[in-house]
Amino acid sequence: MFYKIYHDTIPPYLLEIMNTNIFTRLKDIGMNCGMEYTQFQTFKNSFGVSRYDHSIGVSLITYHFTHDKHATVAALLHDIATPVFAHVIDFLNNDYEKQESTEAETKKMIFNSRELQKIFLKYEIDINLIYDYHKYPIADNESPKLSADRLEYTLANAYYYNFLSVEQIKSIYYDLIINDKKDEIIFKSKDKAIMLTKVMFQCSRVYTSDENRYCMEYLANLLKTALTKKHITQDDLYTNESSVIKNICKDKELSDKWEAFCHFHQVDISHNKKAGYYKINAKHRYFNPMIGNQRIINQSPKFKSELNSFLGDHFDRYVKVT
Repeated sequence: MFYKIYHDTIPPYLLEIMNTNIFTRLKDIGMNCGMEYTQFQTFKNSFGVSRYDHSIGVSLITYHFTHDKHATVAALLHDIATPVFAHVIDFLNNDYEKQESTEAETKKMIFNSRELQKIFLKYEIDINLIYDYHKYPIADNESPKLSADRLEYTLANAYYYNFLSVEQIKSIYYDLIINDKKDEIIFKSKDKAIMLTKVMFQCSRVYTSDENRYCMEYLANLLKTALTKKHITQDDLYTNESSVIKNICKDKELSDKWEAFCHFHQVDISHNKKAGYYKINAKHRYFNPMIGNQRIINQSPKFKSELNSFLGDHFDRYVKVT
């Protein structure tokens, strides 16, 4: 969708990697952790938005700002080990707040892929320089800095959640440069920094919303039951969502639970523990872009207040979705 915005051409080594089996698997791994299967209005346009699209976007942004081949490939492959329903598996692993429990598989999958080895040999790509995109700060850096990864999922999600138009995305993206240290993407114009920061808060509220947290916990429990009943295996989690859903639905109990999940559309909140209600933590995702020599949130009392409110939500409530 946004490839031409991020960069006008795709390097040939990226095109070849994009066509490998190990990478095309990501076409059936959604960006919204299963929420696109529910009936919540926020996600009505998100079905089919995949880790495949996101990964290509991150790689093109990285290439656009660095023209570094190894950083670009590392960015392309950063989600190669993303399991079905993505961060739902972190919930399954009780990793609610960091959401990093599945990243360890990345190096293993890259090193074990013969398809990738051939491409790396052809284009003189050093495998030891591409399995960890954290090495490249334009691709990924510590929050609250803006990186290609945070930028891409914010812009793409903002479009599919109907927070930004394509023209607004262009105006934001074309205002970006990298800083002198080459470790952060920054803005030239304050108004564009404000525009992105506003939608960042909107998106961040979606990621930690009551319905999102409940649905991810519900889906994690459903997968846990499927694993216990041996309808799926741990290896199946690294296939694709269509096949896992198909296997889950072979069991009547699990099929009914999946059907209920697909009809979820409303939230009920309680401050007292009740049957069927969950209290769930989540990771607070945000960034604070630089404009000039200051971060934009630090320049705005309104943004400061909003950030404090966002970070101050400790999810101390019970939630049920139906």
